[in-house]
Amino acid sequence: MKILIYFILFSTIFNVRGQETRWSTKIDSANIFSSPRFADLNKDGVKDVIIGAGLEYHPVTNGIVALNGVNGELLWKVGTRTQIYTSALFQDITGDSVPEVFIGGRAASFYAINGVTGEIVWEFWNKSDQESRAIGWLNFFSTQWISDQNNDGFKDLLVTNGGDYLAKPKDKERPTAQLMVLSGRTGEIIAAAKIPEERESYYAPTILNNGSEPTILFGTGGETIDGGLWEVALSDLTKKKNLKKATLILHDSLKGFILNSVLTDLNNDSKVDIIAARLNATITAIDGISHSILWENSFPGYECYVTPSLGHLVGDSTLDVFTIVAKGTFPRYSAFKLVVIDGATGKVEWTEDSGFNQFSPAITVDMDNDGIDELLYTYNTLIDPTTFAMVNQLRVLNIAKNESYFIGGIRPGISMASSPGIVDLENDGEHEVIVATSSFETEKKAQYSIIECIQLNKKVESITWPGYLGPNENGEGGR
Repeated sequence: MKILIYFILFSTIFNVRGQETRWSTKIDSANIFSSPRFADLNKDGVKDVIIGAGLEYHPVTNGIVALNGVNGELLWKVGTRTQIYTSALFQDITGDSVPEVFIGGRAASFYAINGVTGEIVWEFWNKSDQESRAIGWLNFFSTQWISDQNNDGFKDLLVTNGGDYLAKPKDKERPTAQLMVLSGRTGEIIAAAKIPEERESYYAPTILNNGSEPTILFGTGGETIDGGLWEVALSDLTKKKNLKKATLILHDSLKGFILNSVLTDLNNDSKVDIIAARLNATITAIDGISHSILWENSFPGYECYVTPSLGHLVGDSTLDVFTIVAKGTFPRYSAFKLVVIDGATGKVEWTEDSGFNQFSPAITVDMDNDGIDELLYTYNTLIDPTTFAMVNQLRVLNIAKNESYFIGGIRPGISMASSPGIVDLENDGEHEVIVATSSFETEKKAQYSIIECIQLNKKVESITWPGYLGPNENGEGGR
């Protein structure tokens, strides 16, 4: 009865505009940190939903799942030995005109999965977690495609492998991470090199195309370990197989660079600039050519675990920045602050204390077709502090008009770190939002997740940031 009362109260606090829930699918024995990605796997003309799941240190049968975009029914699932938290990439390597799914996570887990059948095409490591750690293969982080490096006709994968999942916060000696290129066709290592200064890394590498040849942006450090933001020529990794000529762009003496940077042209020079949010809750805009600081904002007493999103939020042509900072120090936080920064000037345009355990990125969409984007994110609410029972709902926030409302229904549980995704599944001009949420780990029940498709029943004219890492799934917004 207590939970029901909180549900009713939560529903009536805001102007709730209930869109149709097209389907909702429960995934047993798994939590979701991955964000949804979309591809038509069953050749019915409708995009399907692919997402990683799992539990840290535990094998599960629902480690990777593909859901029918029409009704949410399971197309296939892959059992994994630990948690899969990266978001899927796609490439057809079997020649059947359906893309394979490429996805990874903890303890050297990385897979290429047949998009039609769900069978594993290749697996980077098929032995135990303990064996992978013993020889230095650690976690994989969000990846991106690079051009064919071994002349086999297929794109290859740029990845970071690092982050000792058994290290304690006070441990200062950490295994050195590696930048790697994996063959998209076979999963074999094409190139690998240790991170400078023999540092750990949790940062997913990003490609910059500002000069005559591509460069790699990568980060080092952790929650309690200092680190830096670095740039190196892609050819140094792929041909020289070392990072000795890497340039240090920015250093933090206390904490590391964990989050993906995002890229857009902030100063109108036709080159992308770098927006880096470091763990100490400092958000820095860096000129992509000179590495000079364009602007910087710090939030003392806070930390940042939310990869920034970009959108037209304040009314000019330059993309603006959204993130969430958490008050406190890892792993204990008492409050969460939403932050919007004007991309052109660096001015903090808007903040709001909001939600509970808010670690999920937002998407940016022009919902009312007025030329300014709204933020869509999964709002978590603690409804019972004694049991840590929580609910969540998709919130739409228009900072230009200082308005907010909710769409879709209220779900039990929490959005762990999964960004919503907006997509036109049927290519019919009407968009859907896919949201993935999970039960909270302190609940005395079997873990589960809910993947929900919310039908907007409207045509959305402009979508700036449709999902995790933006329109190209590589952190780059419009130039």
